[in-house]
Amino acid sequence: MKRGTIRALVASLAVVVAVSCGVVLGGCSSANPEQAIRDDLTATLDEVKNVDDATIEELMGSVDTSQLEPYGIDGTEFARSLLDGFDYSIGDITVDGDTATAQVSITCKSAMDLYDELENMMTELSEDPDILSLLSDEEAFNARIGELLMEAMDSLEPSTKDLELTYTNADGTWTMDSSSAAELGQIFATA
Repeated sequence: MKRGTIRALVASLAVVVAVSCGVVLGGCSSANPEQAIRDDLTATLDEVKNVDDATIEELMGSVDTSQLEPYGIDGTEFARSLLDGFDYSIGDITVDGDTATAQVSITCKSAMDLYDELENMMTELSEDPDILSLLSDEEAFNARIGELLMEAMDSLEPSTKDLELTYTNADGTWTMDSSSAAELGQIFATA
C-alpha cells in the first residue's frame, strides 16, 4: 500500500471529524462566559467521544474509501478504530475582555503514529520468508497489507495533546477562532 493512500484516507477521516465538530461550533452566549465556553466545548467534543455506529456510517458515506477496497479494508471499521480511545478534559478557561482561552487536553490516536507503526510492520513483512509467495499473488499481497494496516490502527495507543483554544466575543456570543477550530479539526493527524 502506498503511504500516500494512508495519508489521504486519514486526512479524509480527519476532515469528516472536523466537519462533524464544526456543526456544533456555532457559538455560545451566557451571562457566565467561562461556563458558556465550557458548554460549547463539551457539546463539540462529546459529538466525537460519544459517536455511535450509525453516525460513523453516515459520516463515512461522504468519504471516498474506494482506494481501500483492493486491500479489503472497510472504511467504517477504520474510522471506528481511529476514534477508539478518544477522550478529553477541559481545564482552565481564562476570559480577558472579548477574548478567552480554554485549556483542553485531548486523547486520541495519531495518524503520525499510524505511519510509524505501519512502517515497522512493513519491515517485518519484508523479512518474512513467505513474502515471495505473496509477491506472486497481488490479491493475497494486498489482503496482507490491509490486515497489517488494520492491525497497526487497532494496536495504536491514544496519546494526549494539550491545546489552547481561543474564543472571541462578538455581541455577547462567544465563538471559537478559526485557527483554533482548524487545530481541533486536525487533532487525529497531529496528536
